[in-house]
Amino acid sequence: MHDESAMSDVTMAIGENIRKARERKGLRQEQVAEMAGIPLSTYKNYEHGKQPPPGDRIGAIARTLGVSADELVFEESERQVADELRALFKRFEVLPPDLKTQAKVAIRGLLMSYEVEALKHEG
Repeated sequence: MHDESAMSDVTMAIGENIRKARERKGLRQEQVAEMAGIPLSTYKNYEHGKQPPPGDRIGAIARTLGVSADELVFEESERQVADELRALFKRFEVLPPDLKTQAKVAIRGLLMSYEVEALKHEG
């Protein structure tokens, strides 16, 4: 039952994100549904959080609204974390190969120490 509630919350959040993006673009539901190639009743169900859109439909809606799929699927706080990680990965990608290897070892070591610390706090 808890899983259904969590899924419902996620579906509602996606619907709200879609609605906000559509409103920012100044479009009506009918316009977005038509441009994305989605039946209007189905699109309305997405916006109202009655059913989650599958991945291909999220992509079509995102392209129609000129936003990333992340913007429709994730909460703003989650997107900020993703943006920060993307920026770190971009910096990582320009490192010379030998430094990439060293960076990977350092990152693994940090993560392992944090995981061990987290386990200590759990038990």
